[in-house]
Amino acid sequence: MKQLIVIPCYNTHIYINKLISDLYKNTSTDILVIDDGSSPKISFKKDKLTNLKIIRNNINKGKGHALKKGFLYAKENNYTHVITLDGDLQHDPLEINKFILEDKGIDFLIGYRELRRPMPLSRIISNTITSKIISLILNKNIRDSQCGYRRYRLKKIDFNNNSSNGYIFESEILLKSVNKLSILKNIPIKVIYDGSPSHINKFTDTIKFIKLILKHIIA
Repeated sequence: MKQLIVIPCYNTHIYINKLISDLYKNTSTDILVIDDGSSPKISFKKDKLTNLKIIRNNINKGKGHALKKGFLYAKENNYTHVITLDGDLQHDPLEINKFILEDKGIDFLIGYRELRRPMPLSRIISNTITSKIISLILNKNIRDSQCGYRRYRLKKIDFNNNSSNGYIFESEILLKSVNKLSILKNIPIKVIYDGSPSHINKFTDTIKFIKLILKHIIA
């Protein structure tokens, strides 16, 4: 099993150095940072970090676009699994080994948070609804469909059929890649909300989710 940690970042300058430092304390797994058009560019305090690569977008293209770029890099460099976590420390890097050490035969390892405070009430409601809808469609128990702390088995991902470039991508990839034969496991992670700004647009992303579900049902 050859694993790659992929971290999409957009203006997460105040978090990224601690995130990388904590990861280095807990694992020697390769890390790929996707700087999705941050201004100024994401940089690190240490000049030489082994097993770390940065890919930059000149303009912000969305979290989904950044993740697809990370998956493509992993595929081209013969990685078998990709672990994703956000660059704003809302995913605890000290929990990284929960994902690294899990059985390599699991196709989709999905972190889940207890849907309670300090998570904002609007996120609790939307996450509960979307998770139940996706679980019903897939006939799989998805406890937290909006959580980006995950591990994917690359050969089980449909690379050619995911069109979303924003946050809705993380729902789309489940809908288009998970099937009745998929081995899926939910794994508990901490709830972290420290006031960092969210780039999710509640209205437009809700509309996008509805369109995604309708498109999937009709297809």
